Amino acid sequence: MEYNKNKLIFAVVWVIIVLSIVFLLKTMSSTDKTSSNSWDKNKVFKIWVVWDLVNDSSAIIDWFKKVYPNYKNREILLESFNSYEDYTYTLMSALNSWLWPDIFVLNNNDKWSVFSNQVLWIDPNIVNPNDFRKKYKLFFSDDLIGTFTYDWETKEYLVWLPVWYETLWVFYNRRYLKEADISNLSTLNNVISDLKTKYPDIIPFWIGNWSTVDNSSDIMTQFFMMEWWVTWLWNVNSKVLWESVWAYLLYWDIDWYNWYNLKYQELKDTRKTSLNLFSLWEVMMVAWYPSTIKKIKENWFSKSLLQAWPFPTYYSGAWKMLVNYNYFAINKETTNLDLANSFISYLYSDNWALNFLDSFPYYLPALLSLESDKLWDKIDSDYSITLGDFYSEKNDYSSFDKWVKTLYDKSITILLDKDFYDSESFNAFKESVMCKANKITTFTNLSVNCDR
Repeated sequence: MEYNKNKLIFAVVWVIIVLSIVFLLKTMSSTDKTSSNSWDKNKVFKIWVVWDLVNDSSAIIDWFKKVYPNYKNREILLESFNSYEDYTYTLMSALNSWLWPDIFVLNNNDKWSVFSNQVLWIDPNIVNPNDFRKKYKLFFSDDLIGTFTYDWETKEYLVWLPVWYETLWVFYNRRYLKEADISNLSTLNNVISDLKTKYPDIIPFWIGNWSTVDNSSDIMTQFFMMEWWVTWLWNVNSKVLWESVWAYLLYWDIDWYNWYNLKYQELKDTRKTSLNLFSLWEVMMVAWYPSTIKKIKENWFSKSLLQAWPFPTYYSGAWKMLVNYNYFAINKETTNLDLANSFISYLYSDNWALNFLDSFPYYLPALLSLESDKLWDKIDSDYSITLGDFYSEKNDYSSFDKWVKTLYDKSITILLDKDFYDSESFNAFKESVMCKANKITTFTNLSVNCDR
């Protein structure tokens, strides 16, 4: 009898111990969950951008908090990267380390981006795709609206949201050229021949020796699009590559004393670019994006002699022209989706877009409602150049699918720096970029040597 009593007491004690453990685990779990939620609500909300060097990012965040005062006590950090390549590697590392931003940007010509699967579709209740079509430039709809099928019904959604865009144009020195000289490529080539004779020590148009030119890969891409109307790397065959390069080579001939190569080593040794020569009046023209005005100003170019014009086409008429822009995306891993959605809603408003563009006046507005007014704005208060100086309604503006932007930009720059061009090297460039892009984005043919 005593034995059974002790056995019963022993069993009861064990039940109490087990129940205590279960209760303790539940309490710890609840505490962890509460702690996690508290951390999510109070952690820094991070936004990463590229190229938009924000001197006072607090102004942009302050504007947002005035519209959404419920976030006035949240810490929101905006980080800006100068290099797209640096940004790409850092974002990769951040995602692997669970230190990702809540909102980040991608480039429109990076169609096979390694981060495409990291993006959360934008709720149609926040940005309706059909409404987006009406409010934004045509090429944005082609780039940014996706579709999915559910229960045999196809629906649309917006993947990313833009605020600005830019196109290539030519900055030139008014002492040597006038607007009519660069109205088209034929006229420009004739003018350059005269300038070589009249000013033999000055380079008319520096777009050669590509590693010394910012955005050189986009300049070559512009020739692909303008010559053949191609909009993605897959369609850039040997003929397109070869004839586009020869179109570029019309800017100088091999019989002329080659100042490009003479200055090239000097620039490489001093880690400078053709823009430095432009500011020293050793180059008459450079092709770049409007945002280049920042570097031109830093190099103290004459305020009275700087002028700009759209990138010249072969002759008058409609042409396919490259556009460049970054769009905002929500990270699907964000633990602050309400705040992310609120920020996207804010980006979608005319007022915020206008505030943003006032901070970066060298960008064209993505919103149609802002276009007519912004085209008259100066890209910098110190220079008499407006956004409207290069924009043309007749041109067909389009993105170009580079597959993976960082691979394409670096590979084509190395290729074009060579002294000798041949169709075999161009084909090797294309095949290499596509091969590496497939590895990165689809994990196929991983054992294939892409550089053979």
